[in-house]
Amino acid sequence: MASARCSVRTLAGLGSAVSARRPRLLARDSRVLVARGEREVLVFGRQESALLSVEAVLQFDSAVTLLLPAAGRHQFYVLCENAGIHRVTLPPGPSPDPVLLPVPPEAAVLRDEGICCFVVVEEAVAEETLATLSLRGASWVLSLYKRAEKLFESSVLVVPPQGDRAELGSPVMCVVHPSDGAAPGRTDPPGHLYLEPVLYRLLFGVDAALLRCPAVLCGLPDGRLLCLPLCGLRSSEQKVRPSVLHSLEQPLVLLGTSGGPQGLVAVGQQGRVLLVTTRDSDSEGKVEDFRELDVRGPVACACLDGSRLYYSTAADLVTLQLTPGQVPVSLNVSRVTALSLTWNPAEAGGAVVELLALSLTGQLQKVTLPQGSEARSSARLPSTLAGQRVKDLLAAIGDVWVRASSLKSSVKDRKEVLRLLNQVLNVSSLLLSPRKAGEAARPITCHGVTSWSSVLQEDALMLRCTLENHSPHVLEPGWSLSVQVQSVSRSAAVTHSFVLQKLEPGRRTGVDVPLGTACDLTLPLQVHTSLMFSMGAVWGSSEENPQLSCVGLPLNTLVVDWLDGLRLDRPSSPAGSSDFLVQRFLRSRGVTSGERGQEPGPGSYRAALKVSRELLASRLKGPGRGGLGAAVLTWLLGQPVPARVSAHCPSGHCVQLAANEVAPSDCSQDAVMAAVELQVESSSMAAVCGLHHAILRRVQDLLSGVSVEREASAAPRAESLRRVLRRVEALGDALQQARVPVALGGGTRTSSERLLQVYQQLREEPLLVM
Repeated sequence: MASARCSVRTLAGLGSAVSARRPRLLARDSRVLVARGEREVLVFGRQESALLSVEAVLQFDSAVTLLLPAAGRHQFYVLCENAGIHRVTLPPGPSPDPVLLPVPPEAAVLRDEGICCFVVVEEAVAEETLATLSLRGASWVLSLYKRAEKLFESSVLVVPPQGDRAELGSPVMCVVHPSDGAAPGRTDPPGHLYLEPVLYRLLFGVDAALLRCPAVLCGLPDGRLLCLPLCGLRSSEQKVRPSVLHSLEQPLVLLGTSGGPQGLVAVGQQGRVLLVTTRDSDSEGKVEDFRELDVRGPVACACLDGSRLYYSTAADLVTLQLTPGQVPVSLNVSRVTALSLTWNPAEAGGAVVELLALSLTGQLQKVTLPQGSEARSSARLPSTLAGQRVKDLLAAIGDVWVRASSLKSSVKDRKEVLRLLNQVLNVSSLLLSPRKAGEAARPITCHGVTSWSSVLQEDALMLRCTLENHSPHVLEPGWSLSVQVQSVSRSAAVTHSFVLQKLEPGRRTGVDVPLGTACDLTLPLQVHTSLMFSMGAVWGSSEENPQLSCVGLPLNTLVVDWLDGLRLDRPSSPAGSSDFLVQRFLRSRGVTSGERGQEPGPGSYRAALKVSRELLASRLKGPGRGGLGAAVLTWLLGQPVPARVSAHCPSGHCVQLAANEVAPSDCSQDAVMAAVELQVESSSMAAVCGLHHAILRRVQDLLSGVSVEREASAAPRAESLRRVLRRVEALGDALQQARVPVALGGGTRTSSERLLQVYQQLREEPLLVM
């Protein structure tokens, strides 16, 4: 067998191999429909790159056995196994994403469980005339329907199968018309054949030729070729039976027409080809001529283009010129199970032929070959086709390059996705793994410092959050720092998100978070920090709900209390300075400085707390230059201050803080223990309670963090910790019940009875922390 070159381009993949059932392929307009012998029909549409993509998946109640186009645009007929014939309309426009379209049983235009094959005879608005072939018992029944109403029915006996060919093949049908002078071999629409009038008269009779009525042609699985002219078949009472034109003695695969010379073509499954033409006879003039030839089988599928037959065996795609003396030519394309002619070569000047092929592996391919590749083509290519062959090869090389570039880009994107996911997993492992005893802090931490600033002519408390990356991983775009601010007395929370550009190992970055103005600030506040990774950075798209597409890793929880919200007063101006002279002049004229809070007077509120000097010295690593009292206040306020400071709370009230070394008597021992007394004084009872609560919370952290070196000090320190916890809990409940944070700057200065009771307890039961 001779061979010819052709270019093969994969247009789409079905994702799975084709089943053993005979698949169906239908190319219509810019869409391609594929039925794999299952319940689904895949609808492919063309893209800008000339590739095919799935636009829709039609789902039926049973397996699809046949596809035929309808007259309406975007419409076609579907024959389902044991479910009749359906008419389906596709959406007119292309769909960006594949959609699943279940086809309801109401879409059936003809319900008959025994239908094996059908053809559309006529099609008008809201009605169609269908010819069907059904298997009922031991008979093949040929029926004619119009708008689901039966017009005619006739039957022939089934020939028992022979040997191993019992289940091979299925019926094929077509409608044959006498031609009107158009181009020979025209098939418009598919399933309708056109023969020259002389051959039509010889095959179907004078009456059918004169009336120009169509004839139904049926190819049975036993090889018989039946014909039935539709002249005057308007009543089922007429006893008209189909006549047998010929028998190939093997199941038929294709019925079509060829041109030059024009004739009727029937292709058998085992490789037998029947060509019916006319020839001259000395006595009778023109007579029909039945000529058979054998090709290598089995034939899985076939299609006709003029006088050239294309068919596929289990191993190769072959072309055969249907003229005397020609031999099959191999196209070197294997495992093709369905074929369709996608382009009329006459429209391109007879240059090339394009076939649409479906392989057994589930690939939809376009086979392009020059028209005129014949068996006599030797290894040396004719000069007339050399230029076209070079163009085809260059086009194939370009297609391969495009696909290789696309595949390379896809592999690169997948590697980047895997790299990002691996980074997310590594960072998650660092932050979520349980910490061991004595282990250092997490490699990625976040800490904060508060400060007052002016925002829109209002004083506001800001939190400077600093994110430190001591891990070996780079926090790339996609990571963000989430800061959630929540008041202890309110359930509502405010979340701020800051996108990280690129935080390398050993680097830090800071962000400013507003906590509230002096009028609406609520203390204490809990600040939860966490690292968030958006999966949109991996998949390249954003989801409708970003919370469902993010990975959250908690970092640190910070508490902003009354000590963090204090504004320290500047030291008094020295005598002789300009500020001192201005203040002295104003006081001499009876003008005050206009400050919001006044110094605490005789009616102010006070609270005190005594802490063991040994405990503080172990935490502060020595008293420092200003003594232990100054070191304690510096530790509490986070900045260098003397042993006694004056400040203003967010409500504007003046606050005095002092730390003095004293030597109180221990009630449980005879010795005298050195201690540091922390005093809070203000004209606001809420400020005194709030600051006392903040100091106790820090002392609580101090007791929890200091290791016990001597066995004798373990029990007293544990008892001190329990007393501090009880006092912190009582103060926290009192502040929350009194709604002190809500009324800091709103002018409401009354406190609840619960807050008053707690303050009295502070005065009557001073706390000593050992």
